[in-house]
Amino acid sequence: MSLDLLWFCQLASDGEFIGGGALRKPTPAYLASLVETASEMGFSSLLTATNFHAEHDAWTASIATLARTQGAGLLVAVRPGMFNAAVFAKMAATAHELFPGRLRLNIVTGSNPVENAMYGDHDDHDARYRRTREFIEVMRQLWSEPVVDYNGDFFQTRGALLAPKPSSPIPIYLGGHSAPAQQLAAELADVYLLWADTVEGVRARLATMRACEDAAARRVRYGLRCHVIVRETEAEAWAAADRLISRVDPATRDAFISAASKTDSEGQRRQLALSSGPSLVVEENLWAGVGLARTGVGLAIVGDPAQVEAKLRAYQALGISTFILSGYPHLEECRRFGELVMPRLRAHDSVARPVSATGVAPVT
Repeated sequence: MSLDLLWFCQLASDGEFIGGGALRKPTPAYLASLVETASEMGFSSLLTATNFHAEHDAWTASIATLARTQGAGLLVAVRPGMFNAAVFAKMAATAHELFPGRLRLNIVTGSNPVENAMYGDHDDHDARYRRTREFIEVMRQLWSEPVVDYNGDFFQTRGALLAPKPSSPIPIYLGGHSAPAQQLAAELADVYLLWADTVEGVRARLATMRACEDAAARRVRYGLRCHVIVRETEAEAWAAADRLISRVDPATRDAFISAASKTDSEGQRRQLALSSGPSLVVEENLWAGVGLARTGVGLAIVGDPAQVEAKLRAYQALGISTFILSGYPHLEECRRFGELVMPRLRAHDSVARPVSATGVAPVT
């Protein structure tokens, strides 16, 4: 299976440090330059996060960015608790037709009950996964069936129509550490996403995921979300890692730990545990420093180009074929990875390329 390499499209302020320091605003021009640089470096798409307290709403910013760019697409994070499933099915179908081959959906069930409640979502962990199931089922039916009558606990439709239908399937990505998340991904997702972990941690999670796939009688691709810090030498890479967290404000760290303690996400608890251990180096060339002041994935691969490639290959050997990578600041680190590591990956693997946009002019 060919490798599919994605980068991250930062919809909040970016910069050379996390937890403090100078910030770069996510202006339309910056977001466009990030997508175009990722495309130039050979990334097929970029993930957008879905934190509603970030500077931009993911869907609005993603559509605006797709309209300004060509080539690499966007994997847009969507929370089922924030949308009507039938209406969103139409929104996604429209974006898919306006930007052919450039839209993918990352369905995010939601991990922090406090943040969810801020926007009217009061469902508990297991209820959210039942709602996500219905959300995907409604979308898939509307994208493929003439008329949809759906009577779920969270979404209902009568005689729902969607035209035109998407001309090709819209890929659905789904993550989650818990048993309900893995079962749902095995049954309905195209790609199951994991946050970075030790090699043995990833191996164990994929073992339970394969059991879910066996029960569902289907197979999905596996994707890994991870940060990366690559330099020409290992010493330079570790120095860059130390510099990245050199301005973490203690108050920011305390606030982060307080917020993280309220999550009911098993995956987030695992990331917090890795960044709270006796050493931030949790495994050879795997560092948990990003987790000191950032929610979501907190681990980074750190090293020279050969070491970074070797770590990616170790995950690939377990069955990972999709990597969603990032670094701070995202524009410069995207180019650095593209120049130092991408040629090594292409030398031995087929790597998915951005969609050709010949004849499609971006809106400027």
